[in-house]
Amino acid sequence: MEDFGITDDEAPHYLLDSNIVSEIIKADANYDVIKKLSEHSSDCAICAPVWQELMFGMLRLQDGAKKSFLAKFIQDEVPGDFKILNYTKKSAEIHADLRVKLEKLGKPTQFSDSMIAAIALANRMILVTGNTRHFEAIQEVSDLQVENWFFGE
Repeated sequence: MEDFGITDDEAPHYLLDSNIVSEIIKADANYDVIKKLSEHSSDCAICAPVWQELMFGMLRLQDGAKKSFLAKFIQDEVPGDFKILNYTKKSAEIHADLRVKLEKLGKPTQFSDSMIAAIALANRMILVTGNTRHFEAIQEVSDLQVENWFFGE
């Protein structure tokens, strides 16, 4: 795994999308997601684009108790709970290849989703998301593995 100085056996196997991380602090959090996160807590990571999505969502809120709560969770808890993978040269190369293949199929995908998928592919990780349809076209042109923990998969 390129983003850590550790072996593949020690590296996280699951790359979490922002909707999975966000589920942690919901009052009505999905039981299956929380159970899977508990079972695989040491085997999960996020990536820089997911970090950006979490920060963007929090920063766009009006000042108040909710924003303060989210800021504390995102800035204090998330980096302590999950390694944050960078968008590397290898990820960028895979990302460019994905975008070309998707464009040729007439199925362009949201830039951030294809970036997240490229990081998962570069690090041989399973992408965990509740938005599996966002990644279906990418799966058509790559060996991206996706799991949806909202349904106990």
